[in-house]
Amino acid sequence: GLLLKGGKEAAHSNAALHRVIGDAIESGSGGKIKRDIIALVTSRGQVADMLGLDDVIDLVIPRGSNALVSYIKANTRIPVLGHADGVCHVYVDKSAKSEDATKLIVDAKTDYPSACNAMETLLLHKDTIENMTAMNILMGLRRAGVKCLGGPRAMERGICDLPAELMKCEYGDSTCMVEVVEDVDEAIDWIHKNGSGHTEAIVCEEGADVGEEFLKRVDAACV
Repeated sequence: GLLLKGGKEAAHSNAALHRVIGDAIESGSGGKIKRDIIALVTSRGQVADMLGLDDVIDLVIPRGSNALVSYIKANTRIPVLGHADGVCHVYVDKSAKSEDATKLIVDAKTDYPSACNAMETLLLHKDTIENMTAMNILMGLRRAGVKCLGGPRAMERGICDLPAELMKCEYGDSTCMVEVVEDVDEAIDWIHKNGSGHTEAIVCEEGADVGEEFLKRVDAACV
């Protein structure tokens, strides 16, 4: 059997997906397998109860923040298949269109800040400062209530007011780090040094060679 638990903000979607999966199981098996082989967990209390069922549950696969995964690991004897940090980067290339890049970056940070694949570090090609793309992005983030902490070069260039204490950090809230890089090579090196291999993204002009290069060279679960 299988127990599913989705986020409370998607309760209606979770219920709909549970019904669809149940329908598919019964239909695909010709009624030999009943839909109750898959159950939907809907509350945190049920999660706590579930973690105590080490005599009947074989594996727990938590998806969420590092705090969530750590909590699950610390409160059950069931084997846990979970990721560690979600230190995710977005690199903005010099070819990116300012308006599109701003919308993408703001969404990447603010749509669900505590999600494991939310943007934690913004890497800006140095030329985005001169063409004003960087300024537009940072103003968009600040209008959205995001605190932007600067890496060494971002502080030197004066695009951030507060310095970041850590170069690798999963904030899990409305905070991100901003750093300036020379080019895509330096961006990839930064990601491999400071990332967690979770989710990495590039914003560039459609069809630009740099996009394909980023996809091929970045080592992460999702690029």
